[in-house]
Amino acid sequence: MSDDAEQPPSEGRRRLLTALALAGAASSSKANARPASALARDQQALKAAIKGDVYWREHAGYEEARASAVWRANKPERYPAVIVQVQDAADVQAAVRYARAHGLKVGRRAGGHSWSSAFMRDGSMLIDLSRLQDIAIDAPNRTVWTGAGVLGSILNTQLMAEGLIVPTAHHLTPGISGFVMCGGFGWNSRLWGNGCAHIRAIDVVTAEGALVRADETQHSDYLWAARGSGAGFPGVVTRFELTAHPLPSIVKVSAYTYSADDLEAVFTWARGIAAEVPPYLELVIVCSAHDEEGNWIAPRLTVAGLALTDNEAEADAALALLATCPVIDKALRKRERVSSTIQERYLSGYNADPAGHRFAADNLWTNASAEELVPKLRQLFTDLPSPRSHVFWFNWAPTKPLPDMAMSVQGEIYLAAYSIWDDPAEDERMTRWPVEQMRRLESLSVGGQMNDENMLARPQQRYLSEAASARLEQIRALHDPSGVFLSYLR
Repeated sequence: MSDDAEQPPSEGRRRLLTALALAGAASSSKANARPASALARDQQALKAAIKGDVYWREHAGYEEARASAVWRANKPERYPAVIVQVQDAADVQAAVRYARAHGLKVGRRAGGHSWSSAFMRDGSMLIDLSRLQDIAIDAPNRTVWTGAGVLGSILNTQLMAEGLIVPTAHHLTPGISGFVMCGGFGWNSRLWGNGCAHIRAIDVVTAEGALVRADETQHSDYLWAARGSGAGFPGVVTRFELTAHPLPSIVKVSAYTYSADDLEAVFTWARGIAAEVPPYLELVIVCSAHDEEGNWIAPRLTVAGLALTDNEAEADAALALLATCPVIDKALRKRERVSSTIQERYLSGYNADPAGHRFAADNLWTNASAEELVPKLRQLFTDLPSPRSHVFWFNWAPTKPLPDMAMSVQGEIYLAAYSIWDDPAEDERMTRWPVEQMRRLESLSVGGQMNDENMLARPQQRYLSEAASARLEQIRALHDPSGVFLSYLR
């Protein structure tokens, strides 16, 4: 949530559609089909079995398909043997059967927003699900079936026309698949629950290449794993059935911008009120150091609240909590109880992390008290490595017990660091920065959030409880004993 100026609903919708078009072009463009060199017999067999497109590493179009599979500009130097852009579930089945027969490990990509791109490995098969775009809404029962390649913002654009909404990432371009399977805290998740808790059923292609329906009554261990195991899931999900909620009629925002001089006072206050924040209020604190053109300015803290409810008085009362900050008189900018829309909130998230840049991230959950935590925050929130880099505090407290699902780690406060840059010569320094910041706070961490995971750099961070991790390994051993599907990148 950024502190950009509000736009009228019609202007906000126009900007939403424009940004979606640009983001789609940047993140999921189809590789141009060009004449390929001669295919070996086995390669010809795969191509003949697939309605979509197949790109072997040594053939034309491969690098475009590889680059388009990763949303960020810094593409990993990892090269699958073959990339299969599937057209439907039958294509997925054919691809998995081929991989199994030929000893290829399988990675799965939907929206391509994964910061570590765990789906992309040397010598593997990458199944690109981005063309699975079907959406079927059952408005009376408040459910929706969605293809694995659908973007969360596109899904909600269609649902909102029916007066419904599901929690998705607060950004235009993440796919719904990675969001829900990694846990996902989205719109009103403090009230409605994580994205993964909204999965009612899935269609999944197994390691044998069969297509099965998993829900609470059949193949339920697949459903349990889909709710939060992320890249560790032992199959390929082609469709999800999700629970939807009535679209809140009130969307209101308050935001207060402070100098970094007031950092300790702001965070001590924020930690102190954490348990008082109503479940329909999203309270975040973001530090950034850039102007509208992306140039350096002094670091500033923005305390922002988003109220999603059906009662305007309730929304105003929740947002009034932000005005209890003891240094509110020092705020450099105030925006109080401004009416907004979900479309405008998507744009706000996109503006914070726009397409076309290089990114790295890391995160942690903490239950630390203000006395333990606040003294360690100044360096994290002000030692930014580039103007667009930013740090994010999200109030998750008071925590509620999680359902029985793979997602099993949470904390009262979520902290995440994102480095954003453009010069490839800066890759090493920028990639290292968020990891170093989180390492400084490891003694206060209770674990991490899968959506912003960085297992490759910090493999010791836990994302699942010990019990959930053990159960997931049992499910993987049962359903994928030969290890057809790639797991976490450590």
